[in-house]
Amino acid sequence: MSLILPIPEWPAADQAMWHTLFAEGGPLDGQGPLVHLRETSRHTLALRYGQWLKWLAMAEPAALTCAPTDRVTHARLVHWLSSLERLADMTRLMLVDGVLRVAMTADPGCCWSEEARLRARLKRRAGRGAQTRKQGRILSSAVLLEAGLELVETSAQRLNHSLFAATEMRDGATIALLALMPMRLRALAGLELGSSVTVGQDLILVSIPEDLSKTGQPWEAEVPPQAATALRAYIDKARPLLAQRGQSNISSLWLNRKGNGLRYAGIGRCIARQTLRMTGVRVPPHFFRDAAATTLARSSPESARLIRGVLGHKGFRTAERHYIHAQTIEAGRDYASLIARLKENRQ
Repeated sequence: MSLILPIPEWPAADQAMWHTLFAEGGPLDGQGPLVHLRETSRHTLALRYGQWLKWLAMAEPAALTCAPTDRVTHARLVHWLSSLERLADMTRLMLVDGVLRVAMTADPGCCWSEEARLRARLKRRAGRGAQTRKQGRILSSAVLLEAGLELVETSAQRLNHSLFAATEMRDGATIALLALMPMRLRALAGLELGSSVTVGQDLILVSIPEDLSKTGQPWEAEVPPQAATALRAYIDKARPLLAQRGQSNISSLWLNRKGNGLRYAGIGRCIARQTLRMTGVRVPPHFFRDAAATTLARSSPESARLIRGVLGHKGFRTAERHYIHAQTIEAGRDYASLIARLKENRQ
């Protein structure tokens, strides 16, 4: 059975509700309350709601004859959660949250207090998600930058007689760029020469449009000199070798061995594989953002204030959390220095 019930196979009532929620149009002529969501957010919401419908079809098929919002009850959600015990707490929270977001938006006049309390309990239990998967895998951004630069340098020596050297230079440039500009993978994969990447004589400018930004806000910055050197080497030397193997005029910044644009999942696999090879630690693309925040936080509380801008966050919550962490680290250093001085004075 497929992971979800595709929207065309949803019950007619659910399809009608979905189209109402996302109806196009002006604010005065029936615009849907969720029409503001970007395509990726709509897709994610559909996946979560589809999981709910799939479970209903298997566990309580009679419920599918009810109105979509009527079947979303506390008891039924608890029953659903009992079948999801094998999943992580954060995953279970996201699934229930998706269903409740749809139902609460579709029927705002209904009393959802009991269901909301269930979601709150799930949220408390999930916390910030399982952090054990990151233990030992959040390296310093300096270490990641050095790994990327070394990969570019070593691959350059073999570029004339090895296609793999071209892809290694690509991966090295990607790692170096992410180490200093830790953008999200979707934005990284969507970079295109001439539009989101402008290569000048003295600088390289990266402009992420609003449709590739999680916050919905455009973002623009100059590539730092250390990463710009690696990126320029890839663009000038390796990318043309890859481009000639595919169709002409490919605008994607990152190309595969066939000369086609490297896809989202492909970039992730390449980065994880090369970081394991270069550092001994498998570092997926999203961990570069944790690396940046951790590196800034460990530097000083003042540096921690830069996290919001570096990561492109709207709010201050993440930056504030790392700022407090930085203060704790600094206090620990001061305390250790104090103990060291007291020890010296006693000698």
